Parts: sequence; structure tokens; C-alpha cells
Amino acid sequence: MQCLLCNRLVTKRLAIRDLLWPGKIEWPVVCEECWSRFTAIHGPACPVCSAPQSTATICRECRRWRSLYQWQLRHTALYRYNEAMKDFMHRYKFNGDYRLRAVFQPTLVAAVKKLSADLVVPIPVTATTMQTRGFNQVTGLLTGVPLTTCLTARVKDKTAQSKKNRHERLQAPQRFALVDPAQLVGKRVLLVDDVYTTGRTIYHAANLVYGAGATTVISVSLAR
Repeated sequence: MQCLLCNRLVTKRLAIRDLLWPGKIEWPVVCEECWSRFTAIHGPACPVCSAPQSTATICRECRRWRSLYQWQLRHTALYRYNEAMKDFMHRYKFNGDYRLRAVFQPTLVAAVKKLSADLVVPIPVTATTMQTRGFNQVTGLLTGVPLTTCLTARVKDKTAQSKKNRHERLQAPQRFALVDPAQLVGKRVLLVDDVYTTGRTIYHAANLVYGAGATTVISVSLAR
């Protein structure tokens, strides 16, 4: 099998159980060299949003959100948004290489299951994005997970989030609307996004979900 990122041949050292245990052998989809370029978030980080930092104290951004909403959204991020992750996201999202969903799909699905929510809600994309790209990058990473699509994007701003600077992101108006909000009442809800940048997108979604009657809202993203 070839690496999905560099096309080099991927090898795997088979264990005895692979040879003796019946069933399909799972081969890696990424070579060791490419995989080593991604950095999992370990060590000191904000205990609320997983932002890597020198100390494990609540970051300024999270303090700002708490003062604005009077509640705190507990967010888990899995990897740093380094150059390797930026390149992956560019190829997956903006070049539309849907095959690349397989690179992080098992990791994100495992994290979602570990967080154990009543409802898993992916952050939606706009109708324009669906027409041009053909898929939602978040749902592509969640194959096999039952999803509740209670959010719809209603952005009138034609500028993509990825093209905005930090200030523009923070000042963005509410991007979402609820579909069938009754299904959220009394539920523990997990919001899932691909990249957490300023938190504006996730807090917009969480505010609507809380307003519909959810008891708890948490979130997770592949990168931070």
C-alpha cells in the first residue's frame, strides 16, 4: 500500500497474532516519516481549550469567552496546527482530496467515543461549500459515528473563515441556525470541528445548543 500523503510504499511489521488471528490485516495508510510530522498535543496546555502553552493555566482567550457567555466550553484538541497539519487540511479541504479522511478518521472517532455524549453534532458547512467541495470535511472524519445534524450554516458573509484574520473571526456574526431543536433538550452534546482557531465557531454553535435546552455541551477538534 502507498502512503496517502507522499505515495511512498508503506510497510508493516506483522506480529504473530496477525498471522494466526483470522480476519483482515489493517495496514497503515500513512508512512512513519509522514506520521512523525504531526504533533499530538501533550504537556502544558490550557485546561479548557487544549491550546499548547508554557503553563497549564486557563488562557486569555478562554477567560474572554467566559466573561462573554458566563459559562465555559470544555474543548479537547488532538493535534497542533503545525505545518504538516496545515498542508493536510489544504489538501483535504481545499483541494478536495476525500481519500485523506482515512488519515485521521480512526483517531478522531476514538476520541469522540471516549468523550461519550448523548448526541454528536458536526459543525456544518455552507451550501456553497457543499456544491464546490462536495463534502463536509468534519463528517468525512466521523465515518461510523451516529451524527445529529441539528445545525445548519446560514452565513451571508461570502468570505471563508480560512481567509479571515483573527480579529475578523472573533467579530463574525452568528453563523448557524437550529433544525429540530427539541431533540437537544436534556442531552449531553458533543460538537465536532476540524480546527479550533479562535473558538468563535464552536461558541456560536454551543450557544444555540444550550439555548435549545441541552444540559451539557462539550467539543472536540482534530487540531488546535
